[in-house]
Amino acid sequence: MRAGISKAPKRWSDDAVFGDRAYFVFENEPGRLSVEKIQASDSGIYRCRVDFLKAQTYNTRIRLDVITPPKQVIIRDSANVERSTVVGPYSEGDIIALKCQVVGGYPTPSVSWYRDGMEIPSQVTYLSGGKVLQSEISLGPLGRSDLNSRLVCRAMNHPKASVVEAVVQIDMNFAPLNIRLLGAYQPLSAGRRYDLLCQSAGSRPPAVITWWQNGIRLEKTTETTSSDGNQTTSTLSINLSKTDSGKFLSCKAYNHAVPSDPLEDGWKLDIQYIPEAYVRLGTSLDANALREGTDVYFDCLVVAHPQVFRIEWRHNNHPLLHNISQGIIISNHSLVLQGVTRATAGNYSCVGFNAEGEGMSEPFNLNILFAPTCAQNQPKIYGVAKQEDAQITCVVDANPHEVDFSWTFNNSAESIDVATNHISRLGTTSIVTYTPITELDYGTLLCVATNRIGRQRVPCVFHIIAAGRPDQVHNCTLLNISMTSLTATCSDGFNGGLPQLFFLELQDANSKEIKANITSTVPRFTVSNLLPGNAYILSIFAYNSKGRSDPTIVNAAMLRMPEKQLTFEQTNKPRAELLFSPMVSLTIGLTLAVFVASLAIVLALRIPCAATTRRRQKELSNENESRDVSPGPSDHSASKDMEESDERNPDVVPELIDYDEQIEYARKRQHISTIDTTSCNPRRSVLVNSVAGQHMDITERSLCAAHSIGYCTLRSVRNSQNKRPVGTLSMNVTPHVYSNAIAQCTLPRQSFQNEWPRYSSNGAEPTHVAPISTFHQLPISAEKTQPHHSRDSTEEFAGSSSSTSNSSMISATNACAQSHGRTIALHHMNQAQTSRACIGTPSNVINTVEQIQSDDEATVQTPLMIKRDSSV
Repeated sequence: MRAGISKAPKRWSDDAVFGDRAYFVFENEPGRLSVEKIQASDSGIYRCRVDFLKAQTYNTRIRLDVITPPKQVIIRDSANVERSTVVGPYSEGDIIALKCQVVGGYPTPSVSWYRDGMEIPSQVTYLSGGKVLQSEISLGPLGRSDLNSRLVCRAMNHPKASVVEAVVQIDMNFAPLNIRLLGAYQPLSAGRRYDLLCQSAGSRPPAVITWWQNGIRLEKTTETTSSDGNQTTSTLSINLSKTDSGKFLSCKAYNHAVPSDPLEDGWKLDIQYIPEAYVRLGTSLDANALREGTDVYFDCLVVAHPQVFRIEWRHNNHPLLHNISQGIIISNHSLVLQGVTRATAGNYSCVGFNAEGEGMSEPFNLNILFAPTCAQNQPKIYGVAKQEDAQITCVVDANPHEVDFSWTFNNSAESIDVATNHISRLGTTSIVTYTPITELDYGTLLCVATNRIGRQRVPCVFHIIAAGRPDQVHNCTLLNISMTSLTATCSDGFNGGLPQLFFLELQDANSKEIKANITSTVPRFTVSNLLPGNAYILSIFAYNSKGRSDPTIVNAAMLRMPEKQLTFEQTNKPRAELLFSPMVSLTIGLTLAVFVASLAIVLALRIPCAATTRRRQKELSNENESRDVSPGPSDHSASKDMEESDERNPDVVPELIDYDEQIEYARKRQHISTIDTTSCNPRRSVLVNSVAGQHMDITERSLCAAHSIGYCTLRSVRNSQNKRPVGTLSMNVTPHVYSNAIAQCTLPRQSFQNEWPRYSSNGAEPTHVAPISTFHQLPISAEKTQPHHSRDSTEEFAGSSSSTSNSSMISATNACAQSHGRTIALHHMNQAQTSRACIGTPSNVINTVEQIQSDDEATVQTPLMIKRDSSV
């Protein structure tokens, strides 16, 4: 603007100094210099000059200080090694020195150290002409608490400037704090595999664990570490034996990074094992010279941990029990065998028992020497034909086995030693070749063996007989019979002196075709592939070289096949034909209903009529009894008749009898007996004689004509005015209470002793009879009952009640031994005890006849009318 010339200002900046970062702003008052992206090199003194047109030029100087943060903060250890994150590792008790170097920064920064946020003192020095600031710290001795401590070196030169710092952590190594062997001081079992554990904690890095046994390192270990790395577990897999007992087993833990002694834990092994037993023969005995009858004893030596609590002896693996009677004595660890025999020989062992188990010793072979004896289960009978060679084998039991044999032939005539050239020997077996020539060569061969113990006491006996066919099998049984197979078993017989075989022939029972042929060494056969339901014939033979036996025949029937059931259509087809339509079913139902209703009406009308008829009969009977002096039928017989009548006629309703009537019947029933008055023929009447029989009134004749059975009742009458002669004896006819087919009449019974002689005749000697109602049965007349005489009575019996038909009666044709006698039938309880009496015609005397059929008597106490079958 000089010289009054006005031009627009131009901005200019030295490219070597600012470039385009600086420009002057003059639009505002006052003007300003703006510098962008200021740098440390921009520091210095700035001068502002102002030129005036009319005034002196004005210069102003301003100092610009640019604040520069430190370029770098470096932490170094005592070895001057730069550490960026971790320092160390250090061990416990170490003293460490760290340096913090700060490079750059304007103004000069201040350096400080912080430990876990707490400032710690430091010493600051300048290096390289003051361009590097260094701060040193010293820490120690370090402990476990210093692990992972955070150390910070911080540099700061102005509050407005950013803080520059470096951070490191302290790393440390630790020795193991402890070690422990798990399960220590426990007894272990030999022969078992164990996994032993050893744990160590507190080591950094994790401890190394090793296993040692008596100074010898053990391998086959595995190690595991916890998630935080603080605990280490080592596992040892080991199989211990008895020899390991007493050895020291330990585990050691150490840290290679820490120069310290390892930690160790262990214990002395206590190994338990099953007993180890050993059998020893008694010291005074020779195992190779024990004979039968010698006493032998053993000792059982046992080594065991823990100690055994029981000892057991075994013979051939079978337990031996203490038995003095058998010569077995067990005492503590000793076994005594008294009087040993060959059966005592064998293997002997002892077994010890403890908590670990049982231990058995090696078997001790007891060898008992004995003289030869004949072996069991060898053929004793040989069937040999003449001129045939037979190999006779003799087997003996002997110890020692070196034996000599001698053979002797013996029959009823002589005894001959067999030549040695016919004898062969192999061990304890001798074979002699024997050939019978004549009948005298059949007999007995004796075999005798000798060894160094002695000679055989009882020889082996072999019988030489003439060979023949075997005997027939017997006891044949069929087993497991099914539809297609069966099993037959039999018992064999004598083999005829030769080896025998057995043969089965199975034949169809219908076609006689042979279906199977089976040969067996034993009489047991199984046949299959048979037809179900067929019948078979089994023929079983035994045969040898001389022929075969007679057959044993067994019949067998196989099971049938299951029957097939009908199909559904076949089963239901007949049922469909029996179906009724609803109309037919309704008609049948109505017809049945009408029939049942009609039957009910008929029964309802019939019952009242029957009741009315019985009521009338009862009234008539009561009226007759009231007029009659003698009582009616006995209560027992009446009740029996009524019960039978009720049983035969179920439509009859029983009527009740008043209490007064029952008392009246009981009073009249005393001292009653009955007499048969079946026939109304005057010749058979016991009430009147032949003359008096002609004077029967009309009532009596009509009653006799209507009924073929009647009863006369004898009743005790004490009044003298009622005593009448037999010839003029009156009879009251009383109809039966329950049946109209029986007529009854009463007859006075004499109960005084002086009244019986009245009935005796004048011409005959008086017969004295005891004044009791006792009658003896009279012999039945020799006359036979003719068939035509009982026809009418049988028809009348059919119409009478059951009590009448079953009562005992006398036939119309029966008579006494005397042709003109009269018969009285006295009914007793037993059918065979029916009594009869004859009354003579001239004198009307009752003669007592000797009893033939029974000695029983009818007394006053005997029931008068008892139902029983007829004796005729």
